[in-house]
Amino acid sequence: PIAMEGALKIKEMSYIHAEGYSGGALKHGPFALIEDETGKFGSTPIILLILDDQHAHHMRTAAEEVKARGAEVIIITDKPSLADGLDENPIVVPSNGPLTALGAVLPLQILAYELSLLRGCDPDKPRNLVKSYKY
Repeated sequence: PIAMEGALKIKEMSYIHAEGYSGGALKHGPFALIEDETGKFGSTPIILLILDDQHAHHMRTAAEEVKARGAEVIIITDKPSLADGLDENPIVVPSNGPLTALGAVLPLQILAYELSLLRGCDPDKPRNLVKSYKY
């Protein structure tokens, strides 16, 4: 759910296609879209949430697999050693037990905001979005 929320914010604010997947689901299609530095737009950026929980090993394996295919890996983690050899400068969030994943939403939202500014989009006025409903 956190990856999907991050992808949604990137789409809404910067109009860049993004998708949120679990680490295991990357093998079923998205691997085919990964390009290395020789791709038309350079290496495909892939943001991974590798938190110090029961899924850390699987997420680290997914990160190793996308990096081996030439992707530019961006890691958000609460334990920097989980990014060793994959991302020299991971985004570190505070560890807060079962609520740690919730803290990972913030860097994704900031990334979406910064991407929108870089693309010249107004993050406060996303197009074609209904911000409130009247019943």
